[in-house]
Amino acid sequence: MTPFRSRCAVALGTLLAWAALGSYAPSSAASQPRELVVPSTAYPTVQSAVDAAHPGDRIAVRAGVYREQLTIHKDLTLTGAGAGKTTILAPEHLVTGSDGLNSIVFLDNAARVKVSRLSVSGPGSGTCAAGALGAGIRVLGGAHLDLSHAAVSHIKDTPMAPCFRSANAVLIGDLPTGTGSASIRDSKITDYQGAGIVVLNQASNATLLRNVVTGQKRLSTDGIEFVDATGRADENTVSDNACREPDPGCGPDFFSEFQHAGILANTGVEVTRNRLVGNQLGIYAFGTMETGHNTIVDSEYFGIAFQDGRFTAVKDTIRGGVGGVAVVASAVDTTARLDQVRITKISGDRTRTFECCGFTATVTTTKP
Repeated sequence: MTPFRSRCAVALGTLLAWAALGSYAPSSAASQPRELVVPSTAYPTVQSAVDAAHPGDRIAVRAGVYREQLTIHKDLTLTGAGAGKTTILAPEHLVTGSDGLNSIVFLDNAARVKVSRLSVSGPGSGTCAAGALGAGIRVLGGAHLDLSHAAVSHIKDTPMAPCFRSANAVLIGDLPTGTGSASIRDSKITDYQGAGIVVLNQASNATLLRNVVTGQKRLSTDGIEFVDATGRADENTVSDNACREPDPGCGPDFFSEFQHAGILANTGVEVTRNRLVGNQLGIYAFGTMETGHNTIVDSEYFGIAFQDGRFTAVKDTIRGGVGGVAVVASAVDTTARLDQVRITKISGDRTRTFECCGFTATVTTTKP
């Protein structure tokens, strides 16, 4: 066989092979992501579309109020008509999830879920004694939440009350076990009973960009909490998180009382370019951290509190309120380096150290 005829035979063999496989083409087409529309005859509720969807499908949720609870175990994209137009509203009776909490939206089973242009809203109808609302959006079981241009609001009970582990707007991971991750950006988190965004567990991670996180003035709240978790909080606006009455455990003593913060973070978290207004503590940090370029306004206790570790603050601005920077040593010798930190118009100490149990707290400053 000549080389030319050999090449022709190969080409013919390839064509015959493709012809034999032709019956598989529809299967390939069927594997492409579908778009399921809610409400429709086939999918009257969001959960019915979630249940029917294949991993990777998209669910378009039209404008309206959907009084239901969602559980998502697979990779999906949910897109509403706008955060002010499409709302997933807590039903009157919530079903408890595998974590023992009642959540409006629950993600687990390592699902990767994109949610945008819709609202998740309470309030719940339970009480601290029975049926308390656990979270607006719950991320567990290694799941990942991608939340953008959305809103999570009114995450509280009826009547509102300071229930233990209750009513966090977005709750990611768990302690001592349980992980999750999230990217939350350009969203509004408001009127929560516990905390705005909480990330728990050293294997959990969250990136928080350009969000507005606003507490309320009746109960003690925190804005953003990283607890043994890693991540990044950048360009967020966080306000109105403090001790409220009645809360006898709250107070200015770092050794025997609780303080509430706009952002609470630990080693492995980057806190930069945020605006923190009217919180009890603007930033409350533990471990080894560097903050930078944050603007902190009108804090009730201190703009920044660094506790038990090594810290650097670079070009943060603290303006108004009571105190500037607190450095607290209760478990290890603690150092804080303030590099070009501007502190103006406060009524108390620019810097103050709190020492306990034989440990020392040291502050060094470099002027702007």
